[in-house]
Amino acid sequence: MVTIQKKLRFWGMLLTFVLLASVILGACAQPTSTSVTPVTLTIADALQPSSLDIATEYEAAAMAVNRVVYERLVRYKGNSTEIEPELASSWDVSTDGLTYTFHLRQGVKFHDGTPFNAEAVKFSFERMLAINQGPAWMFSAIDSIQAVDDNTVKFILKQPFSAFLPVLANIWGTGIISPTAVTSNTVNSDNAQAYMQDHMVGTGPYKFVEWVHGDHITLERNMDYWGGWPESADGKPIDKVVIRFITEPATQRLTLEQGDLDIAMNISVDDLAAVSKEAGLVLVEEPSMMGTYIRFNMTKAPLDNKNVREAIRYALDYKSIIDKIMLGHAVEMQGPAAIGLPGHNDNLPVFSQDLQKAKELMAASGVQTPINLEYVYETGQEDRRMVGELLQANLAEIGINLTIHTLPWESIWARVSAEDKSQTPDLTANGWWPDYADVQDYLYPMYHSSQWPPASLNIGFYGNPQVDQLLDQALAENDATARNAMYEKAQQLIVDDVASLDLYQKTMTIMMHDWVKGFVYNPIYTEAFNIYDMRISK
Repeated sequence: MVTIQKKLRFWGMLLTFVLLASVILGACAQPTSTSVTPVTLTIADALQPSSLDIATEYEAAAMAVNRVVYERLVRYKGNSTEIEPELASSWDVSTDGLTYTFHLRQGVKFHDGTPFNAEAVKFSFERMLAINQGPAWMFSAIDSIQAVDDNTVKFILKQPFSAFLPVLANIWGTGIISPTAVTSNTVNSDNAQAYMQDHMVGTGPYKFVEWVHGDHITLERNMDYWGGWPESADGKPIDKVVIRFITEPATQRLTLEQGDLDIAMNISVDDLAAVSKEAGLVLVEEPSMMGTYIRFNMTKAPLDNKNVREAIRYALDYKSIIDKIMLGHAVEMQGPAAIGLPGHNDNLPVFSQDLQKAKELMAASGVQTPINLEYVYETGQEDRRMVGELLQANLAEIGINLTIHTLPWESIWARVSAEDKSQTPDLTANGWWPDYADVQDYLYPMYHSSQWPPASLNIGFYGNPQVDQLLDQALAENDATARNAMYEKAQQLIVDDVASLDLYQKTMTIMMHDWVKGFVYNPIYTEAFNIYDMRISK
């Protein structure tokens, strides 16, 4: 008995040893796993969005993430304003211009794994229209949306709208969102607005990972993207995108030069010439339709007095803005809409400083000087800071004391959206980039009386019934010549009313390392990148 137990113990120990040796030898025979460093694109932006909800977000700061996380039925092609398919593979328009039928791509999935279909398109647009904020004004022509079958969706319009396809190609309000993500995160019938403020669930080539407020947004490559990931001779696809919020241009420059950034969007115009001469750095400069304005709070004295507003208009030294602040990287605006668009009024005046006329207008206003006014601009916008300082010096000449404050956009928006208009700054600097290539895109959201905040961006609280009527008629007018005539008249009225100071259209300037390949600038997607087609080649 003892002998048998010893033998069993011996063979058990031997078996254990053999098994252990096999495991060790097997492990040694396996190739050592190596971690692959993801190809990362790091972008610096001075602006941070206040929300990521595609139904409400209407700020340039979210343009870069919106373009690649969400997709639209159609999009602008390359560097042009030509419309091409995105989530729609094709479309038909009825002869009366009232019905648009889109045939959808098949086999597309949202980032949460749920299928993309016609019901998702209908859901996304109806959610945006129900919330009725930010970009909703662009879609007022929609009467109803029908999901004909899984792969076919129809838009029925109230009246013909010749710019409907360009509107659908714009960044704002058009991204198709996962209905599952919305319904599963809706609280108290809020349409998931609380959740979607800092989450994104689309179909695009990049998936949302995180938003560390005040610091960065991270995206990662969608390996299941319907478009696939074709090989490129220019380098490897980008696995990870980090958008860092760096408000100071000097810090952006230093971080770029150190190699910790691939792209810097806000290098100061003072530094552009020097930085572009550095080895390995490339300046991309393109004409843009980005307008910069100063908006008057027209709801309270003394800026409810047209003579005061006009005095300020003539006090400003426009030439110094172009030559000394923008260093030639801009052209002075001619009215409230971008120069170069069909329907722009080329007969409007281009203003220059006339201090004598400004003093005469102040005297005619009947307002006693000195006047104390506040000017507010968005943090990180250095050109608007310098414009404020120039305006401060100019206005001192006509008895106006100007104080200058900088705030993040969400704080500015809170003030201009408050019911108490006394909270609104007297003078607010703001910019407008084109949503789509049409003058209506500038005039309606900034000057139609229905677009006072929080509805949209008429942050000067301007209202003129004649302007409203012209813009409403133009929305429904299919004849381009007739529409443009309405636009031109509306622009003249807005200038006559001194609704804003129309300052400059600045060129788009982006600094990047030469290892970034494949970037294509589109004048409508002004501050966004075609990251799916871009590569890093080091």
